[in-house]
Amino acid sequence: MGKLMDSWSPKFRPRKWKRDKAQFAAWMDGAVVRSRWKRRRFGIWREDQCAVRAQRARIAEWQRRAERVANPSPELIAAYQQLQAAEAASGARIGCARGGDMSDPKTIRALARLLSDHANRVS
Repeated sequence: MGKLMDSWSPKFRPRKWKRDKAQFAAWMDGAVVRSRWKRRRFGIWREDQCAVRAQRARIAEWQRRAERVANPSPELIAAYQQLQAAEAASGARIGCARGGDMSDPKTIRALARLLSDHANRVS
């Protein structure tokens, strides 16, 4: 039975099976799995792996943003100064727009441009 389990390869994902067979077997803890529902168990395992990778990527992105804000680069400081100057010139404050990536100088400069362009149109 072990030989059948090791040689089982779903026709719909043969390359994924070859790549992930050892990890999947460890996840199943050596249990003998009948081929009728083994494909579904492999799908569940793959979905779980994708969710874990996505969560790790989100955490890494949050940490990268927090690090960038905690230790701002000169470019980020200059972008914030541009934004503050645009806010002072227009008399407006951006509130809800701050929900974006405020650790990215390009985003901050784009917001400053939007504020100054709007102030120029209104004036």
